[in-house]
Amino acid sequence: MHADLSHRFVIACIWICAIVQPLFSQSAHTLQGKVLLQSGSAPSNSVRVTLTFNGVRIYEAFTDLSGRFSFTGLKRGVYQLEAEGDGRTFETTRVRAEVSAFGAAPQSFTQNISLRPLAGKSVPPADTVSAEVSDPSLPQQARDAYKKGSKRASDDKPEEALKLFEQAVQAAPAFYAAHLAMADQYLKLRRFDDAAASYIKAKEIKPDRAEPLSGLGATLIQQQKYSEALSQLRKVVEMGKQSSATYLYLGLGETMTGDYAAAESDLKRSFELSKAPVARIYLANLYELKGEPHKAIEQLQAFLNENPDAPQSKQVRGAIEKLRKQSGNKK
Repeated sequence: MHADLSHRFVIACIWICAIVQPLFSQSAHTLQGKVLLQSGSAPSNSVRVTLTFNGVRIYEAFTDLSGRFSFTGLKRGVYQLEAEGDGRTFETTRVRAEVSAFGAAPQSFTQNISLRPLAGKSVPPADTVSAEVSDPSLPQQARDAYKKGSKRASDDKPEEALKLFEQAVQAAPAFYAAHLAMADQYLKLRRFDDAAASYIKAKEIKPDRAEPLSGLGATLIQQQKYSEALSQLRKVVEMGKQSSATYLYLGLGETMTGDYAAAESDLKRSFELSKAPVARIYLANLYELKGEPHKAIEQLQAFLNENPDAPQSKQVRGAIEKLRKQSGNKK
């Protein structure tokens, strides 16, 4: 019984925190986008993104493996997005975002954030993906389709983006960036089998790259194929390309396979790297599974203290109350 209840709590946590695809609000507007380097690729580590309205910081999120972020439950108005710099190469960057919806139906708006380099700091060279897209030996048709597909993806039009990426692959079957981009869109659309196949193809083309392994690991986690996911994610760590998100997925997979010691270590590492609030939630779930409700409550309370205006606050407080009752009943 306890394991079954705990499993349902895990699923609730995934829904509450929505690290991959935010699903929280069904009745208000969404503001989403990507944090991007000047090369057009996502930063290697999660970036803290803060949403401000009328000078008040109201929400905070961390980017996923593809640099995406999302805020839900928003009303019409002009907001400010702030992407926190890394303190070494890129400065904190702020942009204006307008939610100009009309009518009662919930709508989505997209605003990307291009990180600015710190004064006097050199910009990292374009990564393999960006270099490949600029390769003159690549058919022009493939490059054009890829660039158009990237624009559709940034505009949150995954179906349109997929068609263009497919055209790019047809013109250049070994086009690594296009296969990787296709996989990202399949994952966004929750077409997990297609996403996995595209990540595997990208991995075959460039076996020394970490991105396909990270994406495949995330896909397998969402398919609840935890052992397979752990195998891919541990390879990312071995390659030295791990990020906060990598450790977060590792921690979740290890929790679900019963490796609690490793899960606790990796979830704590994830939090140390980016202070991602979702790591608090997953740690709380882990401690519940271990029969340590007081530690679970500590993590959930820390989540509330650090994110007092989070839209998930009500659910988290409810979880704390249930844990307290469970703890009291055991005494």
